[in-house]
Amino acid sequence: MKEKEICYVLFLIFYPVQLSHDAHSIVWQFLGSEGLTLPIYTERITVNDVTVVYYDSNMQSTAPCPDWLNTKAGQQHWEETTSLSYSNRAEMSLALQKAKQFNLSGTFSDINIYQGYSRCDLYPNGTIKSMLTHAFNGKDFISFDIDNKRFIASVPQAFIYKRIREERIILLEHMVSFYKTTCFDRLRIFLGHSPYVNRTNAPEVKLFERQRAGSTLLTCHVTGFYPRAVQVNWIGAGLQTVDNEMNDVLPNGDGTYQTRRSVIRPEENTGDQQYSCVVHHRSLEGNITVTWDERILRLPVWIALGCITMVVVAALGIRLYCQS
Repeated sequence: MKEKEICYVLFLIFYPVQLSHDAHSIVWQFLGSEGLTLPIYTERITVNDVTVVYYDSNMQSTAPCPDWLNTKAGQQHWEETTSLSYSNRAEMSLALQKAKQFNLSGTFSDINIYQGYSRCDLYPNGTIKSMLTHAFNGKDFISFDIDNKRFIASVPQAFIYKRIREERIILLEHMVSFYKTTCFDRLRIFLGHSPYVNRTNAPEVKLFERQRAGSTLLTCHVTGFYPRAVQVNWIGAGLQTVDNEMNDVLPNGDGTYQTRRSVIRPEENTGDQQYSCVVHHRSLEGNITVTWDERILRLPVWIALGCITMVVVAALGIRLYCQS
């Protein structure tokens, strides 16, 4: 698989979704490409990180309305959502062709990727937030200023496409209405009917101690949680953060997520100090707090050594018995 094909797949699967801890979100991911063996257009809609709509240019048609969306309003939103896929495909093709004319890399290539990313966030207090941004070959290209009804060119090469989009006044008004009202109506519909987007899985939390470059690291490993948004913090005097350590939230194979946070423990006067990992997640009424205990963390090592000793003793006993 070519390098850009790998980037294409990773974009679809791991595109960074920065959910607020309390927000419900609906996210659109659009991708147009050329020169690849994959579909020239792909669209994915997720609610709270669960895919509810998928369409690509190799499909004969969009997916039928699911059984769980069995209300008149729900079916109408589904029809509008899927019909937009065709116009989105046309817009993505136009954007890609315009971006190619002013290649940001300075060189021309037979392989090009144009990405669109939009989202609407709904908070418990009723606050709403929405955004739309585009990128070409991995670089910011253009974004939509919803309140001022205009596009913002991230680079000079995007001004022609900006002008094309802003000259279509009626479509511009529809976009503003969509990102201020329609997308939140659609989000509420999915939240109210989908059997998947409202599920929660509580995290499991474990602490580990390890040595690195003469320092003692305490690691808090959090796994098995859903949805993706999570807060993990260490508390305790004298703890230092670990530089250059990846703290991303990563997917497990079962639809849940995992992450970790590490800190450097002070080497002196730790006997009377407590260090705790505190995890906040939507599935929890409060939080999970796990306190580091040197004796408990080292207990598995002694158990393992004890088991090995027992096995060795038993083997020697059997050998002596057989030789007698």
